[in-house]
Amino acid sequence: MEWILFMTGGAVIGIMSGFFGIGGGIVLTPTLLVLGYEPSQAITLSLMLTLGSTVTGTLSHIRLKNVNVKLAIMLGVSGVVGSVVTVPFVKWLDEINGASTFISVVYIGILSWFAYQFLSKRQQNSKTKGKSAVPVIGLSTGIISSLMGVSGGFVMTPLLTKWLKLNLNKAIGTSISAASIIVLSGITSYMYSGETLDYRHGILLIIGALIGTPIGSIQLKRFSGDVVKRMLAVLYIVVAVSVVLKMFSITTASLGLILVSVLVFFGMLGRGDRTRATS
Repeated sequence: MEWILFMTGGAVIGIMSGFFGIGGGIVLTPTLLVLGYEPSQAITLSLMLTLGSTVTGTLSHIRLKNVNVKLAIMLGVSGVVGSVVTVPFVKWLDEINGASTFISVVYIGILSWFAYQFLSKRQQNSKTKGKSAVPVIGLSTGIISSLMGVSGGFVMTPLLTKWLKLNLNKAIGTSISAASIIVLSGITSYMYSGETLDYRHGILLIIGALIGTPIGSIQLKRFSGDVVKRMLAVLYIVVAVSVVLKMFSITTASLGLILVSVLVFFGMLGRGDRTRATS
């Protein structure tokens, strides 16, 4: 029964990862924290899942010609630096029992800010930044990846669309490709620091992600960029609220909110983008 639960969870998160280019950890890490996992354990397990979904997503988006390979490599290399320097900080927070609270506050702040960016009309008038912005995006993504157990795609994707003016599909494909490099470095860094990896659950999640991620990538073609942005913004808000509920020990409501949001997402996939179909 346990293996079915973890494989199904991996497949569900994989579909969301392939669709949004966010790696999956953004949903899994807060869920594991709510379920009582230690922060460093939740992060490493999420990174293992994320590696499976990002690698599969990369292959899918390469076939769909959504990846700027040179840009992905530049983002990945700079992201490795941010990832490696962050791991000792997380381990220190674990030692003083401050990791859960700190990570939760970071989740709430970052998700709320990016949700606002996606929903704000002012982002359309932002100026294009030069190549100097690429290392900044990569470094920031690496830090957030190892701090929150995520691919960092939820940071990279909006910044690539906002600062470098990539179209959303290209930004998602490039983001998830760079994230593969960053996540691998995060897992390696945690292993080097002495963290014990939950290989059994991690492998089950990865298998599920390998199944789900290509499905999400294919579904992306059925939706317009504006609709995907709004859906992603709502997902960010939902996860942020669930983390707030978890901080106040309202765990049932927190898990319920995540579950409902997942069900609504799949309902929308089944319905499709009707505005695009009629345009």
